[in-house]
Amino acid sequence: MRKLRFPGCFKLGSNILEEFEAQANCFGRKFVFVGGKRAIASAKEKLEKSFEGTQSTYEFVECGKIATPAEIDRVAAIPCVQEADVLCGVGGGSAMDVVRTVGNRNGQNLVMIPTTIASDAPCSSVSVFYSEDGTSVVGDQLFHKSPELVIVDSDIIATAPTRHIAAGMGDGLATYYEAMTNKLNPHGTEIAKTGMLLAGLARKIILEDGLDAYEAVKTHVVTPALENVIEANCFLSGVGGANTGCAAAHGIGDFLGQIPGGHEFMHGERVYVGLMVQLILEQYPKEELVSFMKFGRKVGLPVCLGDLGVMDVKATAKELAEGLVDDHFMVNLCCDHSISRVTGAFVQAQNVADALQEVEE
Repeated sequence: MRKLRFPGCFKLGSNILEEFEAQANCFGRKFVFVGGKRAIASAKEKLEKSFEGTQSTYEFVECGKIATPAEIDRVAAIPCVQEADVLCGVGGGSAMDVVRTVGNRNGQNLVMIPTTIASDAPCSSVSVFYSEDGTSVVGDQLFHKSPELVIVDSDIIATAPTRHIAAGMGDGLATYYEAMTNKLNPHGTEIAKTGMLLAGLARKIILEDGLDAYEAVKTHVVTPALENVIEANCFLSGVGGANTGCAAAHGIGDFLGQIPGGHEFMHGERVYVGLMVQLILEQYPKEELVSFMKFGRKVGLPVCLGDLGVMDVKATAKELAEGLVDDHFMVNLCCDHSISRVTGAFVQAQNVADALQEVEE
């Protein structure tokens, strides 16, 4: 059996949030927007404008920066959240994980409004839960549906920090390579060709338009390249990954949050380091590894443990490898991922990155 999950609708455009109510009122008339303080501030004026002259109602609720079980329970207990027809996640992955969990518990319609494309969370049907300090993943949950609507205002994305789009590209590039190694998707069924094609297209667009999109965000302008990468990061990678699954890149990325200082790096940044290790483990050509490292350097993505501030690379690599041996994503690899092999792959990534740095200097 093959099974695919998609958001009900994906919309992308300049100042599209000024039309939000008209785009979303088919899902209900009572809206609650949940997100971080800065995320809500970036979208609030446009959202409020969209409700002028309508019969729909709306409220804004601030949530914490980390999707912890306690934060999810806190948001779920707020009366206006419980009474909403439509629950909207505003911001990045954490806000969306909170909203996705609460909305699925309550049977509410879900709308995701990313104000950054640092990951492919908006289109996902999976929520990830973190410890109170944000250093480790304590669980995840796969829900029966993806959001009813994902709506992205490209003008807002263009004003976000460049680090965010870079992290999203790191996350998006990993999707294809993880898809290639998986046998079953997260639903436990055969991987459909559609999921593979979407993951591959995300990779193609990011490699073709990624640097131009990065420069567009640097100068706060909306360009075709930027909107292409928004589509790749948010939709193609999100839907592709949701229908193919994770492997070493995400498994390693999660574990890297537990090393000293690791939680200061964004999800996509850690995943990109994991991707370098996966490329080595699966014996992709060295030219491909070097190409990805060069791309990462150009957009500020870390490519090895040293870039994460690790001083004793070999010792940290061995410690990580010991924890990863039975990781639920790592076991999806179709190659040897023993402690010695993973340790060696971390060290090799460091060696290649160091050699590349010497050449560039």
